[in-house]
Amino acid sequence: MPHWYPDFTRRQFIGSAAAAAAGLYGLSAGVSEAAIPYEYDGSAFKLAAPEPNPKSGGVMRYGVLNAPAHFDVHQSGTVSNMGTQGSMYDNLIRRNPIDSGQTIIPDLAHSWEIAKDGKTYTFHLRKGVVFHDGAELTSADVKATFDRIRTPPKGVSIPRTPLFSTVSDITTPDKYTVQFKLSESRPVSFMMGAFASGWNIIVRKKTLEDNNYSLRDIKDYPGTGPFRSVKRVDKEVWVMEKHKDYWNEGLPYLDGVEFYHLAPFSPELGRALLGGNLDYARLLDPVSAKKVKETDGMDSTAYFQSVIQAVWINNGKKPFDDP
Repeated sequence: MPHWYPDFTRRQFIGSAAAAAAGLYGLSAGVSEAAIPYEYDGSAFKLAAPEPNPKSGGVMRYGVLNAPAHFDVHQSGTVSNMGTQGSMYDNLIRRNPIDSGQTIIPDLAHSWEIAKDGKTYTFHLRKGVVFHDGAELTSADVKATFDRIRTPPKGVSIPRTPLFSTVSDITTPDKYTVQFKLSESRPVSFMMGAFASGWNIIVRKKTLEDNNYSLRDIKDYPGTGPFRSVKRVDKEVWVMEKHKDYWNEGLPYLDGVEFYHLAPFSPELGRALLGGNLDYARLLDPVSAKKVKETDGMDSTAYFQSVIQAVWINNGKKPFDDP
């Protein structure tokens, strides 16, 4: 009887399983420990486009899956949340978009120190960062965010909780400093990758307290990100505008983004892009991608990503009920 699976060695299987787990947790492979400094002063760091004269203005129309089961990014693991909500929030630190995430750079924390024994991580926050509701970011918000992630309250399930299993305490020496104490050390690349996971967005302590630490039904809770919510029509469009008080001077370049709900690989997504109703689309079907490449003024690219596309089989129906 023919079999349909490649012959994996044990080493290959473990490697592929580890890569899949990293994707689930929002980690990236390939960042070496040597690439992450134990002390980094990024107080003058600002992110900017690699082009010398980037243009500002305009609204981007983006076609992407946008029908989340809930709105709690911490509890999620799907592009249906991150594809839209990601633009509303920032992280403590982040992966560098300019080198496809191969290095870790400052975000809300501009600098850090890592103890030589690997058991204390100290982050220094930017001053003057404001949430969309005008409140200033402080270390209390970072502590509340990561306390919730590492020890979720009853009824809250966060896929990335295991990443912080050795974090025994989070302290706030002052308004702009936060320290993570570990009961035992972990590889620096692992811990910094966990902090930099795009899913670990920083939210207000007050937001968590006001909503009993569950954000599943709160579609517009304030972030510090480059865009803020204006209007959302379920399974149609989510309209966002520039956060005019964004801390990273000069960003965002766009005045706004309109996220249109269109299913991945669907003919509707391809037609909308080719028909000029979208400026950008994610997960095009192969036929549409080929037509895009053949169209003047348009382009498409294929890239690897830590996302699992799965088909679940119903073993209760024929012929899949036959073991």
